Amino acid sequence: MPDLNKKDEDRMVRYRSQSLRFLQDAMEEIRGGRWLRCEELLWGSLTLAVKGVALGRGKALEDGLKAVEDYASELGNENRDRRIKEAFAKLAAFSDTAERVRESRIRADHLVATLEDVTGAVEKLWDMAPGGDQLFGPTSEELDELEEMDGGFDGRG
Repeated sequence: MPDLNKKDEDRMVRYRSQSLRFLQDAMEEIRGGRWLRCEELLWGSLTLAVKGVALGRGKALEDGLKAVEDYASELGNENRDRRIKEAFAKLAAFSDTAERVRESRIRADHLVATLEDVTGAVEKLWDMAPGGDQLFGPTSEELDELEEMDGGFDGRG
C-alpha cells in the first residue's frame, strides 16, 4: 500500500468516521422502523468505505456511483467476499423490499439480512484500509438485536 500524505490521511480519517457514524445512525433508524432513512445511511456508509479503501491503495475513483460500485465488485472478487461484491445490488433492492414489508407481504427479516450483509461489507472494507484495526462498528449486542427482529415492523416509517 502506498504511503499517504497528510491530506490523504486526514481524508481517510474523515471517510472512516463519517462511514461509521452513518452505520451507527442506520442502526438507530432500524430500531425506529425508518427503513428508507436507514437505506440512505447505508448507501453513504458503504460508499465512503469503498472510497477509503481506494484512497488507501492510491487509487482515485472517478466521480459517480458507478465507479464506486465497480470498485466494490472488484474488491469483492479480489477478497472472495460476496458481501462486498453484492452490497450495492442488495441496497438497490432495499426500498422495494421495505415497501413489501410495509404492505405486510413479507417479514422484516429480509431487510435485517441486507443490513447485516452491508454492515459486514463495511467492516471488511475498513479492515482492508490503512488503520483498519481502529474500526469501531456496531456492537455485538446491536447485531444480536437485529438478528432477533423478524416480523416486528409495524408499517410506520
